[in-house]
Amino acid sequence: MSRDPSKTATIREIARQAEVSIASVSRALNGKPGLSEALRDHILAISREIEYRPSAAARQLISGKAAVVGISLGRRDFELRPYYILLYQHLTVALHRQGMVPIFFAHDQTPTLPEQAGAAILLGEFADDPRPALLAAQGVPFVRIGPAGGDFSVAPEDRHGIYLATRHLIEGGRRRIAFVGDDLASPHSQHRLSGYRQALDEAGLAEHLIDIPPNYEPALTGYRWLSRRLEQDPHAYDGLVCENDELARGCLTALEDHGIGVPDEVAVTGFDDLPTLAEALTTVRQDIAGIAAMSVELLGEALAGKPPRHVSMPVALVVRETG
Repeated sequence: MSRDPSKTATIREIARQAEVSIASVSRALNGKPGLSEALRDHILAISREIEYRPSAAARQLISGKAAVVGISLGRRDFELRPYYILLYQHLTVALHRQGMVPIFFAHDQTPTLPEQAGAAILLGEFADDPRPALLAAQGVPFVRIGPAGGDFSVAPEDRHGIYLATRHLIEGGRRRIAFVGDDLASPHSQHRLSGYRQALDEAGLAEHLIDIPPNYEPALTGYRWLSRRLEQDPHAYDGLVCENDELARGCLTALEDHGIGVPDEVAVTGFDDLPTLAEALTTVRQDIAGIAAMSVELLGEALAGKPPRHVSMPVALVVRETG
């Protein structure tokens, strides 16, 4: 029976059907020693039966650290954020499907990454991030989850997503709309901030920025910084465009504590559409699983020596109760 072409066979699927380890499948597919001929023939027969087509990443799976991918976080405690936890989980699944093994690296462990991994995926970019240059100098293929540059990268359409959220509030009659963001002067905030500014410029409205310092827990600081503004002027804003769902959740709590109705008095939007956090929240949905899968696909291209490219993943505005 012919296999559904929309479903891609993986090394893990071969291992499951053959009742062997992924390493054994890799040895059979790459002609490596360590298997009996009968077992090798059995594994190869299953790979033909399910019409296995190795990706560029899977073709690089030989032995040792070549099968290991270092997932490197930024210098801030991103591992505590739900977005990065969810992204890490999807990356782990996507890598395992290619027979590759993910391992975690904090940003200050990057110099040791080439000793333990044959490739890397970089999360949590920050200003003057040294990791891309360090890995390039060591000849380690990598993919960034972040804005376009001169290497392999993938990111959601940040600018467009925030533009959609801001325009939505404007079309709903909001005129005093603040952008709530984290370290707004840094490069990582500019894409989303520029989408907010574009929508305001088109409507002839003035910008209002709530700039939260880095290295703080987003929901808590969103609450604190908005509370300070509301204490000075409870009618300062009628709309809040938040850089992420966590900041939005903190802002909603601050508005509630100050007796300000949502969305009657102030509408609030987020970004990410995270499980639980985004419940009832008008937000911009990004395809986190799709970003993880594309990261692994690009990593395969990097391992195969193909030219670098950037992929922008589409986003969508999800209108719920807060705006």
